[in-house]
Parts: sequence; structure tokens; C-alpha cells
Amino acid sequence: MPKCKTILHCKTLLTFLVGGVLTLLMSTPASGQKLASDEVKFFESKIRPVLVRECYSCHSGQAGQQKGGLMLDTKARTQAGGNTGPAVVSGDLEESLLLNAISYEDFEMPPSHQLPSNVIADFRKWIEMGAPDPRTSKKTPIQSTVSLKDIQNGRKFWSFQKPKRPRTPKVEDDQWGKNIIDKFVLNQLEAEGMVPADDVEVLALLRRITFDLTGLPPSTQQISWFEKKWDSNPDQAIKQLVNHLLATPQFGERWGRHWLDVARYAESTGREINATFPQAWRYRDYVIDAFNNDKPYNEFIREQIAGDLIPAKSDEEWSEHLIATGFLAMGPKSLNERNAKQFQLDLIDEQIDVTTRVFLGVSVACARCHDHKFDPIQQRDYYAMAGIFRSTSTHYGTVDSAQNRRPSNEIILPITDASPFDVELSQSEITKLAKAVEAKRKEKTELQTEFRQARREGKTPPPGIQGRINRVVTAIATLNRQLNSVDKNGKPISFCMGVQDKPNPTNSRLLIRGEFDQPDKKIPRGIVQVLAKKQPKIQQGSSGRRELAMWISDNDNPLASRVMINRIWQHLLGEGLVRSPENFGATGQFPTHPELLDFLSVQFIKKGWSVKEMIRLICSSRTYRMSTRYNSEYFEKDPDNEMLWRANSKQLDAESMRDAMLFACGTIDLQRPRASMVAKAGSTIARDGTIYGVNAKGIVESANMMMQTRAGKQRRNVTLYDVDKQEKHRSVYLPIVREGLPRSLEIFDFAEPGLVVGKREKSNTPAQGLYLLNSSFVMRASEALAKRAIEESSNLESQIERVFKYCYGRDVYKSELDAAKSFYKNFETSRRLVRRGKSEKLQKLAALSQAVMISAEFRYIN
Repeated sequence: MPKCKTILHCKTLLTFLVGGVLTLLMSTPASGQKLASDEVKFFESKIRPVLVRECYSCHSGQAGQQKGGLMLDTKARTQAGGNTGPAVVSGDLEESLLLNAISYEDFEMPPSHQLPSNVIADFRKWIEMGAPDPRTSKKTPIQSTVSLKDIQNGRKFWSFQKPKRPRTPKVEDDQWGKNIIDKFVLNQLEAEGMVPADDVEVLALLRRITFDLTGLPPSTQQISWFEKKWDSNPDQAIKQLVNHLLATPQFGERWGRHWLDVARYAESTGREINATFPQAWRYRDYVIDAFNNDKPYNEFIREQIAGDLIPAKSDEEWSEHLIATGFLAMGPKSLNERNAKQFQLDLIDEQIDVTTRVFLGVSVACARCHDHKFDPIQQRDYYAMAGIFRSTSTHYGTVDSAQNRRPSNEIILPITDASPFDVELSQSEITKLAKAVEAKRKEKTELQTEFRQARREGKTPPPGIQGRINRVVTAIATLNRQLNSVDKNGKPISFCMGVQDKPNPTNSRLLIRGEFDQPDKKIPRGIVQVLAKKQPKIQQGSSGRRELAMWISDNDNPLASRVMINRIWQHLLGEGLVRSPENFGATGQFPTHPELLDFLSVQFIKKGWSVKEMIRLICSSRTYRMSTRYNSEYFEKDPDNEMLWRANSKQLDAESMRDAMLFACGTIDLQRPRASMVAKAGSTIARDGTIYGVNAKGIVESANMMMQTRAGKQRRNVTLYDVDKQEKHRSVYLPIVREGLPRSLEIFDFAEPGLVVGKREKSNTPAQGLYLLNSSFVMRASEALAKRAIEESSNLESQIERVFKYCYGRDVYKSELDAAKSFYKNFETSRRLVRRGKSEKLQKLAALSQAVMISAEFRYIN
């Protein structure tokens, strides 16, 4: 609670406040329960006059003051508190910051003088009584702008109706198509007098398929096999290639990354205190495994929303379910938020937003402060869902510190699944840590006593004492975290991020204008009315998350299958059938092929919600094989290619470009690394592109959150911008720290990890060109490619042919070979580099390799 200014009252003002304000605000309790007469008498004689006399001039609506966000003129506002938290918590002396302040403990109110001891005793007694308070603020009844009739009519909107299998359209050219998808596409083209583009060249198709399914270029062996197979049976060649790629681990890494975009995956909180999520990697691996195992999508939904509430056959499956709920814990966090209620409301809002946008393509979070402006979603719908997440505890696991006002623990897994960075502690080390905790606690008590004594005596506290207290608090938390990371035998305990049901689920109150200090009536937990004629029955003692998950993943849900099918189509064809992938509402775009979308949605459910089956179906279509051939007449008629008269040229995303460079030069490591660099650093913070880590053993000291150990002064710091220097694994395994992304990802339109990103931005900027020309990563990759070519052949032409083959997946053209030889001949080498062991031949071929690697053909899929 912030300090008040010195308060000087005149008799007239005091009479006005005590009389006028008392008359205005006195009424029945906000809860509707009548207070006992002795409780009212105690409040009116002992508490209200003190609040009016000492607090209202800075903390009341009537006086127009709310210093520190604190209002003390109603019961609801007093309980809500200000920036530092609730002012009064019924029956809880420690959590009631008002008592803390008037007792001159951590705060001082009023600052000019301390209240008499008998007054402080009255407040203590009042809180112990349950803080009876007859004051309320007058509320204006909420009048919804969305009527029940609007909701009923809203159910007729195309995306809010259950998809039905349409009749197969008739086409004039029966020979063109390969499956039913082609009939839907060709039917629309023929209606507009258009014909589809020719098929793409065989090796360009191979490159398209391998990048789409695995995010990697084809190997030389795949090129040779596919060409031979194509000559005998093109359809069979595609089928076998697709089946092979779907069975590789690289498929899950590619398509898992697509999901991580919408799940706003990151390994830190971001915002003011960028604390790490050392267990986030478990969710990343869960997603990758789910795609590789072709986990039914409806099951995938249920596990991420309510995995902790779904029965499991084994501890391993139970662990998987718990890890899946990391989806709800992964969002950005404002850890320095002073008000606990505000933090909880923002957390709930983020969970509602990600759940509805990702799984339903509708933004219910727009109804937090008022009815939805465009879709028939009432504000009460938002708070019906808010009650579900309010009844859920979120465990994200962040470092405890003086700056982190909202720390969180993690969930203990029922199995031992230690990472390489989890450290076993001996009994002597456990004892040493426990003694260190006690010593630090004693030091904290002494410092706080010294600080308070100085304030009581009217002296200035010793210089830097508050900083010392903060560092000791952080050290205690860090030591305790180390102690709690092992069992009684010193063996590492495995943790994960996720959510759990709270012991006593409760409904949420509708908040007027979304403000926490303006609560209205309670709203029963439930789901959005326009999407469901019947509310699910929430079991007693349940948060409602399981019921929410079952409803979203139900075969009758009109949106879940459509939204996912649209994403699958978008990742394979370059644009979705609905080009606003997270908005299927009134302001979203209408599908370009509505009947095709419905057919695929129905087929998706019929095939057991199998993502791989849908990919097989789409990749086997003639539509998928079309070239990107330009037609000026068609472009005039349909510049955005909504009719699908040709294929969309696709720019490699950041991960595919980096991985393709490593693949071409032969240095990529396709094995999955265990855990992540953030897990190695542990529970700490990231700042200015660096994770400041701490060795798990030893006695920890903290100075401005830069952890060190006395045992060897070791640090486990990770400079994020330099990870490409030593990291050869696929890009999906690079550390994804908010506001500190690796440069190789950030500069090429990587998904912003603080947002739901269903469709990445596409840009072509000078900064990207400068990176490709000057970055040490690209230069090292170019040099490695040159070395590979030199090691495989001593002939210049053969070396150039290999460079082109590894980069483009095709043979070099004669004109390209001549130009490459001329470039090689005229390139000026550096004598300084020759003295460092880089021969002129290596320098020339490396420069040529870089030119090939940064060309448009390398960076685009046609």
C-alpha cells in the first residue's frame, strides 16, 4: 500500500465526511447477508470514523482520490485493495495489508503519524471478526446489448452450424482430378471459365512435399528414388513418399512447430521480469510426439485443456496428460503486478483467449468488458468461462525473488524423467543447503528489524539496506528451490508446467467494465451460448474444464474440426480456405470453398480426427500438384488466387531456412536433444538476450539477479543471440525466450511467442539481406558446404554441381555452371584468411556456396 500524504482536517470537512459520506454509503452488505447489530455498531463506532478521518482524502471515490489504485470507501473496494494487493482479507491478519500499514510494518499509513495502539487493536479485532462491513457502492444494472433472439439468430451463421457432407460436385473435365478435393476446386474454376495450371515439375514437387511435411529439403537419395518411381507411376511415387515422410520423426518436428505458433510457446514469461520456464521443453516434446504418433486431434484438445482430469492407464500416460496442460500455463506473465486480483483476472483472460481462438476460431475475450461488438456473445458468456478458469490453479514455475510478486511452483510428475541438467545432491550437500537457508533467514530478520527500527525512530535507514533485503529474499527462494528439487535421498524430482483444479471451485462475478473492484452478480460456469443450445452439466466439485474440453472436442461442435482442417490446408497450400485462421466469426473472412471445407471437416471426424489422413488426402490431390505458373488474365480476375487456379509460391520460414542450410552443408544433427538450453540455465531470468543461470550445487548469492555459486564461481549463462554458433540441432529445439529470440529466427518473421499466431507475417527486408550476406552462421554454413564439396570431388565442375544439388535439389543448368565458374575465377580472396588456413580454393567455393544459398530459389518453394 502506498504512503499517504499528511492529512489536515478542519471541523467542517470532518463533519461532512463522517455525516454525508456515511449517509451515502451505508446500506446492506454487498453479499446480501444481514450483519448482526453488534457487528454494525463496532464498525460504525470504531472503524468507519478512522477510515474517514485518516484515509478517505487519498483513498475514496467521493474525494476523487485513489492513490496507488486503492479505494477504501466501500467493502468491495477495500477487499479488492490497490496495486499491492487486498487491503483487508476477512479473518486473515497477515494478508490484510491495511493492518500491516497502520502497524508500520512494511508500509506506513498515515505517514505523518502512527495511529494509537488502541485503534490498531480495534482494526485487528475487526479483521478477526471477519471484517463485517455494511458499505456498498450503488450499481447500475447491466443491460446486455445481445438478446436471446440475437443468440438464436446467430446460430444460423455459417461457421456456427455443424458441417454436413455436401454432394460431390459435377465437373466437365473428369480426367483432371485425382480425388474428390479436385472436383470441388475444378467445379468453381469451370464456373468462372478458368482451367487449373499445369502440374509442377517433378523435382519441384518433391521439394514441395519434403519441405511441407518435414521442413527439410530432399536428400540426394530421395531425389534419385523419386525420379525413378515417378517415371513408372507418379501417383504411387507421391503416395509412398508421403507415407515415408509421415513416419519420420522430422514430420512431428515440422508440424509440432506449427502448433507451437498458435499455443504461443515460449520458455520465459516475457514482459517486465522475464523469468524462465525451465520445464517448458516438456510441452514442446509432447506436441512433437503427438503429431508423430498421429494422436487423434479431439484427444489432443482434451489433454491440453483438461489432461489432469482425464483417467490414465499408467503413470507414464498420466505424466503425458499433465504435461499437455502446459498449454494453459504457457502464456506471458506480468510477474511484477502488485494486485493479486488483477494478475488472476489477466491470467484467466489470457487462458480464455487462447482456448477460444485456437480451438474454436472465435475470440470470446472481446467480451471481457462488454458484450461482443460483432458476434452474438454476451459479457456473461465470458464470465461463465472465467468461472471455469478461476476454479483452476496455474503452475508455471518461475524464480522467486523480491521483484517477482507472482511466483509459482510446478507440478510434480508421477514418474522420474530427469533432464541432463537435473542434479543429484548428497546428504552433506542437502544439509549444507538447509543450513544456508536458516542463515539467510536469520540475516533477513536482522535486516528487516534494523530497517523498521530506523523508521520507528524517525531515522533514515542505512544506505542500500532494502537492496540487501531483496537479495537475501532471492537467495532464500533459490536455495529452497534447490532443496525442493530432490527427494529425501537427494534424487532429482521431475516437474512440469500445467494446471490443476482448485479444491473449492467457484463461479465468477461479472465485472462491470471488466474492473475488478466493480463486481456484479455471479455467473454460473458454462460455455458460449451461441455455440451450444444446451449448457454442459458441470459436476459438483469440478472446475468445469473437463466438461469444456469434452464439448470443444465433441463431434457435434461446429468449429473444432473446421478450424483445424483450415490450418492443415493453409500449411500445405499456402493459404487457408478461410484466410483468417483464428477468426471464424462475423469479422472473419468467408471460406473461398465452403463446401470443400465442410467436406474435409466431416471427413476429418470420420477418419478418427487423424491429421496424417488429411495430409495424405490433400497431398494426393491434383490441386496440390499444380505449378505456380502465372496467367495475366486470371490474375486480373482473381489476384489473390482464391479460386486456386495455380499453386501459391511459399517463402521458407525461419526454421526451414536455417535447417536447410545446415542440411545442405551436412552438419545438421537430426537427433532430438534432451531438454533445452533454458532447462540448463534453470529457474532464473533472461535479460538483454542472455539467460543468467545458476549451478544447482553450492551456496547461492544473488546480485541483481545474476546468480553465482561460491563453489568455483560457476555460471550457466546462455547468450541467446549466439546459440547458432554451437547449436546444430533443428531450429524447433532452439531456446524460445520472449524478447530474446535467436537472430536466425527473429529476423525471418518468426512467430511472436507472446501471441496466438495462426498465420505468420511474410516480409522481404534489407535487414534480411544484410543478415544473409554478413551473419557468421550463414558464412560458416557456406564454408561447410564448400568443404563438403571439396572432400567429395577434386573437380571444380563436379564441386559446383554438388553445391547446386544440395541447395536446390536439382542438377545445375549449363548457363548456371558457366556463370558459377566465372564467379569462382574472378573472386578476390583474402591473404589474411589464407594465413589462417583457409585456402584460396576454399574461399572461392565458400563464396559461391553463399551466393547459391541466399538466392531466391533456395528461399522459396514453387
